[in-house]
Amino acid sequence: MTEQKANNEARRAILASVREHLAASAAADAVYAEGEPGGKMPASRIAPVMPQSEDPLIQRFRQALEAVVGNCLIVASESEAAEAVKQIIEQTGAQLVAISDAPLVRRVLEQTETSTTLLEDCVPPALFDCDLGITSAQWAVAETGTLVLESEAEQHRLVSLVPPIHVAIIEASRIRETLAEVLQSIGEQGKDEMSRTVTFITGPSRTSDIELTLAIGVHGPGELHVIVIQDEPVG
Repeated sequence: MTEQKANNEARRAILASVREHLAASAAADAVYAEGEPGGKMPASRIAPVMPQSEDPLIQRFRQALEAVVGNCLIVASESEAAEAVKQIIEQTGAQLVAISDAPLVRRVLEQTETSTTLLEDCVPPALFDCDLGITSAQWAVAETGTLVLESEAEQHRLVSLVPPIHVAIIEASRIRETLAEVLQSIGEQGKDEMSRTVTFITGPSRTSDIELTLAIGVHGPGELHVIVIQDEPVG
């Protein structure tokens, strides 16, 4: 009976600690969602002025992404995506940018006017010196705001994970309602074409490993910007 009582007390103490640290993480989320003390907005909440889509699937993805402190920009063309990339680079002050070998990324950056150094085929050690990484994404999940990146489609995994800021460019036609739909699309590619690694990204990196206190950007980028290129011009 004494042992049972001790176990119950330990359980109550653990649950109390969990509740306390969850409350602490909520405060941290508020800082990232509404701005830092003193009125300064974190860069992840600064967005270029771009038209918004009326497509419900795109809007649901945007809302879900912003709910996890990501930043979603909706543009009408690759040229507008190039302008969005330029503004993000200027607003974040990035000086060294790693880029993946995705055809979409290359097309957009060919139209991006910037004096920032762009690194293709960046070796892993050099990625730690980069301020920002730019990739595409093969899929996106509207209900959770999740990006899905396949390793066979582009050399991107470390570009999306190592620099402190990640910019992902995706075409609206690659957005699906649910994760199940994305997994089905991946499975339909066939065993020979299926990627060995599939990376799921939902908002900036966050962890509560240390005493259950929320920390942003410890195990990956602290900022995420997603540029969605619509299939049709914005009306």
